[in-house]
Amino acid sequence: MVDPKYHEAACNALRAFSVSPKELAFVSHSENISFRVDSHSGHTYVLRLHRPTYHNYAELVSEQLWTEALVEAGVDVPIAVPTTEGCRYTQVQCPDGARFAGLLKWVEGDELGSITAKDEDSKSTIESFRLLGQLIAQLHNHAIEWSIPRGFSRHSFDVDGFVGEQPFWGRYWESPLLEEAQQADLSSIRAEIERVLSSYKQKQSNYSLIHADLHPHNVIVQGSRLHIIDFDDAGFGWHAYDLAVALYQMKDTSHYQDAKSSLLNGYSDLRNVNQGDEKMIEMFHVVRSLASIGWVTSRPELHRNTRSLCQHLYSDAISGFERLSRG
Repeated sequence: MVDPKYHEAACNALRAFSVSPKELAFVSHSENISFRVDSHSGHTYVLRLHRPTYHNYAELVSEQLWTEALVEAGVDVPIAVPTTEGCRYTQVQCPDGARFAGLLKWVEGDELGSITAKDEDSKSTIESFRLLGQLIAQLHNHAIEWSIPRGFSRHSFDVDGFVGEQPFWGRYWESPLLEEAQQADLSSIRAEIERVLSSYKQKQSNYSLIHADLHPHNVIVQGSRLHIIDFDDAGFGWHAYDLAVALYQMKDTSHYQDAKSSLLNGYSDLRNVNQGDEKMIEMFHVVRSLASIGWVTSRPELHRNTRSLCQHLYSDAISGFERLSRG
């Protein structure tokens, strides 16, 4: 659960959107604190109270600029609702300071991640990865062709963003939740990843705006359609990273290769993926584990046992890197 004062802040934010809540239910606490809003008018929304200091106002606006362009292009992504004054966000006081609040239309359906967790090897699960591959290809095709508006501002998941001195999610190789020898291991891996990423060119064909957090729990299944949610981490990065994150949950299962083949087949229906990009998927699995250590370390309030989680992510990174070294 969450501090009741955030519930009060959510009610205050809804006034700016002229939404009268019939029911306001806490959904999740991650970068944002999110609530489901069932209004007296019969409409359903998700209200997000954005984490202070994570994104400034220009960056939050830029998120909506891209999702609005994607909606116009026919891609299933969140639809933002403006305030009564035509603003994209309002600001409310919360226990941890002022937060920007944004309102989106709620999308009914089941999370793909929940479905795959129950039945990893079902035909419907593997088919969902094919549809997800098509959706990611739509996302990347649009990003490449879209003219970035003046003033657009989002972070970058480039070499510096992943392995530089100040990575976007923190200096994971210095995490106090790891032993000294483990920190040294990650420093060595970081140096090798920096070498590989530095030679992995940023081209229009493989680098643009990406979702950057496209794990199956951020995909809503609506019958035969998939809807992407949570663009909070969206920024500029390699396309292969989106594909890697989509598969990350499946990487240690016996059905990984089926899911990967299905995802890439769907992606290839709409966009070419060359061998070099495909090979980088396994490298980005390691990058994801490392970045997650930084993320968890800097947000201890979000997890009950951060040390155990970081140990698991460390093991993931080490085993993934060893597989790469052997292959």
